[in-house]
Amino acid sequence: MNVLSTEYRVPSTEYRTPCSVFRVPSWANAARWLVRALTVVLLTILPASLAVSTALAQDSVIVIDPDAPVSDSTERGALPPEILSELLEDYNDSLSIRLPGGITVPRGSMLGGKIAAYRGSVHVAGTIEGSLTVINGDLVVDSGGVIHGDVLVAGGGMTVAPGGVHDGEARVYWDAAPVYREADGTLALRERRRSVGELATAQRTFATGKVKTTLRLTTGQTYNRIEGLPIVFGPAFEYRPSHDIFMRLDARGILRTAGNSSPFRDDFGYSVRGDIRFNAPRGFGIGGRVYSEIRGIEEHTLPKDEIGWSAFLLQRDNRDYFDAQGIVGSLYFFPVRQLRIEANVRHEWEGSVRATDPWSLLRNSEVWRPNPLIDDGHYNSAGIGIEYDTRNSGAATTRGWWIRGGVERGTSDDVAPVTLPTAVRDPIPTHSYDYTRLTLDLRRYNRLSADDRLNLRLWAGGWLGGDPLPVQRRLSLGGLDLVPGYEFRAETCAPAGFANPANAALCDRAIFTQAEFRHRLPIRFGYTYRDKNDRELDRFLGIDEVYLVLLGDAGKSWLTGDGPGRVPNNRIPSIDEWKADLGVGADAGWIGLYLAKAITDGEPVRFFIRLERRF
Repeated sequence: MNVLSTEYRVPSTEYRTPCSVFRVPSWANAARWLVRALTVVLLTILPASLAVSTALAQDSVIVIDPDAPVSDSTERGALPPEILSELLEDYNDSLSIRLPGGITVPRGSMLGGKIAAYRGSVHVAGTIEGSLTVINGDLVVDSGGVIHGDVLVAGGGMTVAPGGVHDGEARVYWDAAPVYREADGTLALRERRRSVGELATAQRTFATGKVKTTLRLTTGQTYNRIEGLPIVFGPAFEYRPSHDIFMRLDARGILRTAGNSSPFRDDFGYSVRGDIRFNAPRGFGIGGRVYSEIRGIEEHTLPKDEIGWSAFLLQRDNRDYFDAQGIVGSLYFFPVRQLRIEANVRHEWEGSVRATDPWSLLRNSEVWRPNPLIDDGHYNSAGIGIEYDTRNSGAATTRGWWIRGGVERGTSDDVAPVTLPTAVRDPIPTHSYDYTRLTLDLRRYNRLSADDRLNLRLWAGGWLGGDPLPVQRRLSLGGLDLVPGYEFRAETCAPAGFANPANAALCDRAIFTQAEFRHRLPIRFGYTYRDKNDRELDRFLGIDEVYLVLLGDAGKSWLTGDGPGRVPNNRIPSIDEWKADLGVGADAGWIGLYLAKAITDGEPVRFFIRLERRF
């Protein structure tokens, strides 16, 4: 959700160059280089210092490394599914001795058997004979403490002090277990926190033999000036004839609720997808889809649900759209669990659509931003994509890589191009038109400690070869998800004097980097329900985790080629030309409040709200 309700201005100094006049805060020169060096500093100094401090600490204590690799059979998730099942089994076993969190096994005492603890640190100064499971807490073996047995810790760390003894296997996972205590004292899985876009989703699943059927009714997780609130409905069927073969058919209808009196958009769309996957040590699959849908331009920016809330509440739609109708076939291969390689061919009609006038809660009397015209036509395209994902969790990532990239080659024999100034692009041929486009999204998540995270992102994309890009493949820079210290589409590459009421993205290429340091704060907002008879049954309702976020972003969008205002095809702009910002915020998981300040121009401080993590 985009909220720019407050602007703060700082004293500025005017700098004049031979070709332009711009305003920069008087302190910005030093800050500009700070954000450009942020990634390098964090990647070099911090890991080195952590290594040194760990080496020194090992003179006095033994620390189990929670990032030690697990078995190759581990499924991706906040915790491996088999570990989560083991935690529940250990704690809920009627023969287990359940310890309350925050307990100390005193010196001279002895416990034996199967022992499990939930929430809070467990200090062992006495002796434990048997297995010990600690859920969402730390384990400390104090001097003189002894554990003879295997140890499993989830949601915390394990420390063995000098003089402490542990004989047995130790498995430690810092990721918290998504569990809660039920009325009978046992633990149960907590339902995954649903994103804002999933809140209005209703579905029912049932099985008949080997066929599983899911009936779904949802909002499409967005709200926009083209469709209003799209209602998505339809069945999905899954069939597993054997352990190694998976088949799926997903049919969805799309009802567009915004009124439309023009011939540029139908009120009804659809998507029918079929997929067959063969699981093996090196699995592969084939898929196909026929569709009629409204597709977004620059879909690497804000997620659909945040765009939807911004449009519904504030009448600000931060994306542009076009109509896509066609068919696509794909072949994909995953040589290992973390890596997927896909090739696809596509034939589709791409056409312009007009903005309608859906209702919004605020500013409903204002006119929506026009949706830009695109280069209409039938397009044939072939592409290859790659995804490498070692994240420990898709929703609350704390460590791992996520790399996505692809190359698209498109052609058309009947394109109807939009008229653009030659300063943006040369006229494109209406016959034998072709282009090649590249995208790359590289993200690295680092867990520095139990409370500290360092996340880095690099995105780059744009024209790679052939004729100039069509409007629907062009790029821009600026806005909440890219460089939030600047307004939406601060750089569109539109030349001076060119009428661009839709503020369309017209750049050939774009690149931006993002870095954020996250520190967990000891802050809780809410209410604790206390059971008078059993402290184990206490429950907390509210926000139980808040992160302080320090962020820095830098990027640039541009026109490529020869001529005034362009950058040669084999270069990227000098870093002195990039736009950059610094910011601070607080992220409570389901909502984040931020302030960001551009440091390369005289922009005001901008306040904004995010409903999801930045990346």
